[in-house]
Amino acid sequence: MLPSEQILMWQQLFTRLSDLPSDSIPELKVSLRQTIDFFESEILTQDLDLPEPLAGKIRSYATESYRLLRLLPMDVMFMAAARNPTTVRQRRQAYQEKLTLSLEYCQAAIASLQS
Repeated sequence: MLPSEQILMWQQLFTRLSDLPSDSIPELKVSLRQTIDFFESEILTQDLDLPEPLAGKIRSYATESYRLLRLLPMDVMFMAAARNPTTVRQRRQAYQEKLTLSLEYCQAAIASLQS
């Protein structure tokens, strides 16, 4: 896959993550599942036809992004199950931190591919 196509995939992932709903847990679960499916089908399956230092960086970003994406549904589940307002805040904060880090990995991958 050409670097420009890879950039497009990472940009789409960034947009999907940025657009995740924050006010409805059921909608968030569905959107998150769709985002993970997109990542698995479009980014994890990419043929990294890049020079090795860059390919290694992109593989690292993909690995870490995938790890975080797999953890996000658990945070959503814990957030939905929480009854204590303090626990809800803690779970929402944990979710938000992982989401922010995922967005940063997307930006880093895009920046690496553009250079």
